[in-house]
Amino acid sequence: MRKGLLLVVILAATAHAVAGQSNSTTTILQAAGQICRGADLSVRQVTTDAAMGGRNLIDYAIRNHSSLPCALVGYPRFELLDKSGRVRPRGRATNSQRLPGDDRKQPPKSVTVESGKEVWFRVYYKSGGAGYLGQPCPVSRRVRITPPGTRRRFLVRGQITLCGKLLVSAVRSELAQ
Repeated sequence: MRKGLLLVVILAATAHAVAGQSNSTTTILQAAGQICRGADLSVRQVTTDAAMGGRNLIDYAIRNHSSLPCALVGYPRFELLDKSGRVRPRGRATNSQRLPGDDRKQPPKSVTVESGKEVWFRVYYKSGGAGYLGQPCPVSRRVRITPPGTRRRFLVRGQITLCGKLLVSAVRSELAQ
């Protein structure tokens, strides 16, 4: 098994060198060491910030419950669900290197998650806000989050009223300010 993993890392590094560009999910992650397994992770909502004009930010944390550090890189899949558990129309977040409020672009990079520690990502969405005159916006009371590089899906409760954009940041080693 380890020989197979070593071979994959070597092949990925070779492909990266030949192509002259990175595969943002696999190459960096395998070069960083142990890939985080979905079974070793948990996800929780950390903070919510609503501003004038219907601008909303939510921070989420991904915790490593393994006894070993592991690496994540890229964007989590973030999906708003309807009452029957299906993804809402326009309910899948778009990956964004710069969310409203960020002072600079933050492209995906390998993030080491130490044992018992957390890394973060942020979601931005637009709700109706004061003065909104359009159709009532759909409300989701559950979201489905899949950490990057895993197949494990987490259901997290929380009310999101979506009237516009839904953006997600890459996983970050520090909670954004």
